[in-house]
Amino acid sequence: MAIDALTTSGINSLVNSFIQSESLKRVTPLKERQTRFNKLSSAYSSLLSQINALKNSLSALKDTSKNNVFNSKTVKSSNESRINASVSSNAIAGSYNLRVNQLAKNDTVLSLDTISNSYTSITSPGNYSFRIKSGDGLGNNFNALVTLKLQASDFDSTGIKFSSLANKISQAFNNDSAEIESSLVSGTNSSSGNFKFVIGGIEHTINYSAGGYEDVIDEIVNQLDDITGVTAEKVTTGGSFGIKINASDSSKYIQMKDDSGSLLSSLGISNDKFISASRIASISVFSPESGRTQISLSTKNTGYDFRFTELSDISTGGLLNEFGINFGTVRTSFVQNTGGTDTPGYLYSTSQLNSKLTLNGVQIDRNSNKVNDLIEGVNLNLLSLSEAGEADITLTISNNSSEIKSKIENFITNFNNIYKYLRDNLSSAKDKRGLLIGDSNAGSLVNLLSSYAVNPLLGFSSSVINSLSKLGITFNVNSGISISDESQLLNSIQNKLTEVEDFFNNSSNGFAKKLFDAVDAYTGAEGFLTKAQLQLNSTINFLNDNIKNSEMRIQKSADRLRAQYQRLQSQLATLLSNQSYFMGNIFNQQGF
Repeated sequence: MAIDALTTSGINSLVNSFIQSESLKRVTPLKERQTRFNKLSSAYSSLLSQINALKNSLSALKDTSKNNVFNSKTVKSSNESRINASVSSNAIAGSYNLRVNQLAKNDTVLSLDTISNSYTSITSPGNYSFRIKSGDGLGNNFNALVTLKLQASDFDSTGIKFSSLANKISQAFNNDSAEIESSLVSGTNSSSGNFKFVIGGIEHTINYSAGGYEDVIDEIVNQLDDITGVTAEKVTTGGSFGIKINASDSSKYIQMKDDSGSLLSSLGISNDKFISASRIASISVFSPESGRTQISLSTKNTGYDFRFTELSDISTGGLLNEFGINFGTVRTSFVQNTGGTDTPGYLYSTSQLNSKLTLNGVQIDRNSNKVNDLIEGVNLNLLSLSEAGEADITLTISNNSSEIKSKIENFITNFNNIYKYLRDNLSSAKDKRGLLIGDSNAGSLVNLLSSYAVNPLLGFSSSVINSLSKLGITFNVNSGISISDESQLLNSIQNKLTEVEDFFNNSSNGFAKKLFDAVDAYTGAEGFLTKAQLQLNSTINFLNDNIKNSEMRIQKSADRLRAQYQRLQSQLATLLSNQSYFMGNIFNQQGF
């Protein structure tokens, strides 16, 4: 061994050479296998992802529910500015002629146009209440009781102005909550019974006993206070008693009904649905011209069945009276007077509130401009009136051919993604060997796809659609399937939809169902590819451990080799030092 080899750099070079040589023999083959298996595992991941995409597209085609793609419909209006429409899968294909003769309106009340800075006739603080009733759309009433508490600070030395009072009414209206307040009664309730208390559509049974009203009302209050979102209190005036009930959630109505006795009648409680005012109507305070204040009330819902049925002050000289709209159940027409005071009243007559249209010559009334109960599965949106002499609006409902075709195209894309990936990796090009060559799972899968692409379905007559080719979809061994005859496919969808649907989603032998089940065997916890990938990953982990262990053993051998060289280096240094010492003595003895 040359002396230069035992220098520090020489030792490093010898040890590194040893590590490289041993790694090449013992580690590199393991890493090459690991790299190959990693690539194969990655290929399996790609295949599993692509199969899941194919299964998703097949799921849409094998669906047999009433909302499946073959039941999907489309609707077209000949005049989208008058009526537009949407359609669900349960609509029936057909054509309808319509005209829009009247649009539904919100029932609207307009008050006097008062002089803003003039003073009202209300001069003292106190609680002022009024009632608003509207139809609930089901033949009953929504009932709102609005109370405004006027403080002494709301008045100046003269009183309270119309503009200020209007704004306070608006605030009280918008802050109102559902409330039921009974009449005051005295004496004894003659019999026991029960009634239904409803909050937000949920019913609760309230029982009561015969006896004095004071005790009976206490009994009811205790039961009502146990209901979430409800507060109840007994009202006492002298020897008379009543009950007041509130709902904390302004969006929910409360109702008392179906009394088996006569208690509710004695308390003067109707079976109306009591609700916050802002849930049945909206209020606006505005200036029709400078210096004037006017109030308008409009129902939240359009139509006759949601009209105002009552506007009443609870006592004389109330808030509505100040603005001329204490109408009770009477409907007075609003008249705008230019240069003078308006006549307060309703903007529309009751006959103007509903939408009116004709369907194939039949007159139709509805509460709303959104009509979803006229044609099965069709939602109509009425936008504007048909003009005299204008052609009827034609509404055409048909099968949604483009949606069906899109689902088939999506299936073709996902099918080809797998097929092309398998073909590319099961063959060699130039000096590159296909990654999946010799892989049994890949080979069986590509054969499976090829078979479904070309073979007719079992159990189907040759006189019906029983293969992809009869849909104008053909197979190429290199690229997969494609729509070779688009007109044939569209003609099948439009004129043989039952056959197309049965081909894909027949519950026994449908193409989509059978292919879904076939490729599903490759995925999932027990799937062929899943299991194969688990085995591969186990082998990869095993190889990884072997590589680490081999590298550790090589490093330990290298450390021992380095130590040996370093001992030789030390020994050499001692020899060289002794040699120098002896040579020096010899030179000195010889007189050099």
